[in-house]
Amino acid sequence: MHGVGQILQQNRAGVLDAWLAKLRDTAPGAQPGSLQLLKLELGTLVEKLTAYFLLDDGDGAGPAFKAVEEQAATISAACVRDGLTPMETATLILSLKTIAGEMLDRETSAKATELYRMRTALDAVVDRLALITFAAFVETREEIIKRQGRALLDLATPALPIWRNIILMPLVGIIDTQRARQVMEWLLEALSREEARIAILDVTGVPLIDSRVALHLTKTVEAARLLGSQVIVTGISPDAAQTLVKLDVDLSNMITRGTLRAGLAEAFRLLGPHAKGAHETML
Repeated sequence: MHGVGQILQQNRAGVLDAWLAKLRDTAPGAQPGSLQLLKLELGTLVEKLTAYFLLDDGDGAGPAFKAVEEQAATISAACVRDGLTPMETATLILSLKTIAGEMLDRETSAKATELYRMRTALDAVVDRLALITFAAFVETREEIIKRQGRALLDLATPALPIWRNIILMPLVGIIDTQRARQVMEWLLEALSREEARIAILDVTGVPLIDSRVALHLTKTVEAARLLGSQVIVTGISPDAAQTLVKLDVDLSNMITRGTLRAGLAEAFRLLGPHAKGAHETML
């Protein structure tokens, strides 16, 4: 489709300005800095799209169209980071169909049948780019959510050395299978790294402790014991204690204390005479 490529090449600035104006209408809350960056990326897309049509590579294959796809995915990722919605992003890409189509109508002297073929080819490419953009948008947003989830887990599951030979891991939020596995892994790593003899696992911030959570806790205690360390679980609420009794969960091998203060006192007691002063202070 040499005609499409030539018209895009000759009217690149006009297409880009109209496209950017459409972006301002579509996403009025976008920041000026973001718009400027998007203008550069949209300009690159127009260049790659022009090169594709100049090659008359109308089957949507080959390196020329691959470059167009990659640039569309880059723009989609930028839209996610700039806070555009999926609808705004899709509208942005699809608006090229109207902008470039109107340019074809004005600039070409081709017969109606040839103009129809050019418009059809342009529409097919833009529609395909819209699908690619949407897929890239979803993938980028999911990756951002995963990174944020991992960051929240890091914040919600710290392993803190609070005394010589003692580390504290306060847990906050729901404990599912994946997080329980992570708690065990991080706790064991902290015990090994700090050469700690005692780990205090405080579950005051865990809203629900059922048989599954209790099973994960017992596994963590057993794994720590293999490293020569002991785990004290603190903060089990009265309601959780009643639930665990009704579920007949065996916690006989687990050291538990009602509060973090009591857990610290127990940790100093287990450390022996050299921690006597700290123990007495806690009491």
